[in-house]
Amino acid sequence: MKDLKLIEGIDISDKKEDLICYSYDASYAEGIIPELVAWPKSTEEISKIIRWAANRGLKIVPRGAGTGMAGGAIPIKQKSLVVSLEKMREVYEINRKNFTTTVDPGVINGELQRELQIHGLFFPPDPASLEYCTIGGNVSTNAGGPRAIKYGVTRNYVYELEVVLSNGSTVKLGGVTAKRVVGYELKELLIGAEGTLGVISKITLKVLPEPEEIITLLLKFNDLAKAGECIPKILSKGITPRTLEFLDSTCLRIIEDNSEVGLPTNVEAMLLVELDGEITSIKRQAEMIVDITRKLKGETQVASDYYSREALWKARRSISPCILKMKDKKKINIDIAVPIDKLSKILLSLKEISEINQIPIVSFGHGGDGNIHVNILVTKDDEESQKKGFEIVTQVFQLTVELGGSISGEHGIGVTKKPYIEMQLSRKSLELMKAVKKVFDPKEIMNPGKIFPSE
Repeated sequence: MKDLKLIEGIDISDKKEDLICYSYDASYAEGIIPELVAWPKSTEEISKIIRWAANRGLKIVPRGAGTGMAGGAIPIKQKSLVVSLEKMREVYEINRKNFTTTVDPGVINGELQRELQIHGLFFPPDPASLEYCTIGGNVSTNAGGPRAIKYGVTRNYVYELEVVLSNGSTVKLGGVTAKRVVGYELKELLIGAEGTLGVISKITLKVLPEPEEIITLLLKFNDLAKAGECIPKILSKGITPRTLEFLDSTCLRIIEDNSEVGLPTNVEAMLLVELDGEITSIKRQAEMIVDITRKLKGETQVASDYYSREALWKARRSISPCILKMKDKKKINIDIAVPIDKLSKILLSLKEISEINQIPIVSFGHGGDGNIHVNILVTKDDEESQKKGFEIVTQVFQLTVELGGSISGEHGIGVTKKPYIEMQLSRKSLELMKAVKKVFDPKEIMNPGKIFPSE
């Protein structure tokens, strides 16, 4: 565009080699090439970019690291400007007395974790993509991760947000106290809004002291239903693990084919359980879990040291990259959440659906809170296989809703799930949401085409 010089001093490009990189993300969704991409370095620059874009009829697509699984950060409308926040990576403060940290939206989750660790603190939300995903993206999708069963999701740790609105003005929402009841808590609307209400430019988070000790257990089952039953039995004993992850047999084989960590491949399912806290207490809890597992005819293995534990988590986080290495397969990935008592039902149903359709389904995820990542492996360049894959998506979502579950546990809606959102939400609910968006974004320039189904 000829008038790029009007926002001179801001990194912005219309070069095709730059634009192509911002037309896709980690999802299977297909975007279009934007007209421009900008890399602001401050709130003031974001504000200037939005005002400039709005005056020219451009749409704003906020973006973190592009690790989203629902297509929330890709342009799908003509005349789009991607606002990439990857260069805003300042950690402004770590307050060890108030247990808060204030950061830019482009700060990488894993880098923040390491910075906090120096001070004996940690930020609980830990998505599998933590080495790449940004805190701004975590807030915009309300990301969770393995530790959500005990510590909750991103929403539980956001104290204050600085947001640039669709007219370029800036507002602070929330505050830095644990309790706050002062009118409507508008910051809650921005969490999980996927950039459709504004651009988050600064974030203050609650952080926690690191636990005293951690124990990691592997629970192996030859019966898929027994693995599902084990989870509510553990929780019913008053045990709240730090993590309680589920991996099915196909998932275990794929990991071992690529990394050779030593995971069992001759079992139907495995649970990866971590306990944290005071050592005497968690040892007693570990003994209870061993007993529960034994009664369900499972086997228990203990990760004996830090390096063994880290190897297991490296393997767990490698699942999605390992699936992508399968040359003849393309994954259609969705995440669902069901009530804990329905976990065995959904796991057995997924296995049955896979066998009936002769299409592999890899299931893994956060079993402790019922959040399962379902990866449907269709054959590349095979239209019939891909058509069947999307029929399976519809079937899985229908079953999930029937079981009282959610069609998205932590990935959001973006573009990949918006055709299915009416399975979950009533027309009245959607009307209220659209009304909220209209207040924040009257000209509908903020990440348009996301979340809401096309009229």
